[in-house]
Amino acid sequence: MNRPEWAMADDLAPSGPAPPKSQPFALPSPPLRRDNPSIALRPWGVAPTDPDTLVAAWSDPDVARWTLRPDVRTRDVAAAWVAAEGSRRADGVALDLVITESGAPEVVIGEVGLVLVQAERRWAEVGYWLFPQWRGQGRATAALDLFTEWALRVMPIQRLLARTHVDNPASSAVAKRAGYELAGELATGMQVWVIDATVTV
Repeated sequence: MNRPEWAMADDLAPSGPAPPKSQPFALPSPPLRRDNPSIALRPWGVAPTDPDTLVAAWSDPDVARWTLRPDVRTRDVAAAWVAAEGSRRADGVALDLVITESGAPEVVIGEVGLVLVQAERRWAEVGYWLFPQWRGQGRATAALDLFTEWALRVMPIQRLLARTHVDNPASSAVAKRAGYELAGELATGMQVWVIDATVTV
């Protein structure tokens, strides 16, 4: 994910002393679950078909338009990305979880995750996507809400950011329904949403 253009704005910074730099990110154990709609969040790499599923996601037009993808999108590249999950998490750089159906971990609905953008302030940016057949059913909101509550409760994170585009109102609606507040809009049409740890703790 790209670093937000406004991330250095002093009026958006939490008060208090600067926290330590990045720390390892935890994994949910057992997987996080939400009954209505039925979803669970688990790490990549649980199912042997995960690399193939990731390649399919990179090929989806909407995922391609609104998220960052590698220039080379082969199964080998996807498998390497999945295999590197542990090092990204251990370094406190990023955490990505599969959105799946409760009780069916091999079914990949989409993804929700975060990437550290300001270690000193404990700011991270969230991102999310779904495969087309799962959209419009409340699953993205349920996943982001569940992930946000858990991340701000167990992670060394003070603020989560979400960036959506005005041309992608469905994604903006997900952030709003998950409790994020609109902090501003950039000249590029990118909307910035925020939620702080104090909101959920």
